[in-house]
Amino acid sequence: MKNITKFLMGLLCLGMIFTSCSKDDTDYNAIEEKMRQELIRKYKTKKQQAQEIKDYAAAKFTNPKFSSDSTGIWYEVLSEGTGEAYDYTASAPKISVNYKGELLNGTIFAQTKEGTPANYSNFGYTYTETTQGQFLGNCWFFAFVPESINSNGVEKKVYGLLPKGLKKGSKIRLITPSVWGFDNRDYKIGDGPSIPTNSPLIYTIEVVSIEKASSI
Repeated sequence: MKNITKFLMGLLCLGMIFTSCSKDDTDYNAIEEKMRQELIRKYKTKKQQAQEIKDYAAAKFTNPKFSSDSTGIWYEVLSEGTGEAYDYTASAPKISVNYKGELLNGTIFAQTKEGTPANYSNFGYTYTETTQGQFLGNCWFFAFVPESINSNGVEKKVYGLLPKGLKKGSKIRLITPSVWGFDNRDYKIGDGPSIPTNSPLIYTIEVVSIEKASSI
């Protein structure tokens, strides 16, 4: 398993521990085993979808690039964007974006209206499920962040798709394994069509603005 998998494994473990913290008979071995099995499941899903995703990128993208085995995401840069790269060591940004989400068969399951970008007070809302119903999948994390973040003088790899991350004016298209989308469940965004279980997703994301968020 790669480092990002270990990181997500830690998050899963913490969630399980917090859920069980009120119990005196917490079985940490069972928690660890459940976490291990979940990682195996996601790893197998990525492997099963890898060739289909690669073939789609080769057929549909003009200049496809592979991110890493850790993510399994293919992408292409449609516009480099302008301005300075966002400093993720300070805080998460607030973003304004135009985007389109599609399935492999061409079905559009979510899309901003022309001239009306989607605004997020914290870009974490796109990849962390909240009561606001803005969740678009963990792939948005990899799309926005840089390849690594400097923490106290040490470069820590976070597996962003681009060396410096997305900037104002950046436009990117990506295809992600379902584990970084809506994973092993049916999902629906707003009034859009249902997204079947284990569906790879294609996103086109254009950054209208990106700046320091007012909330965490």
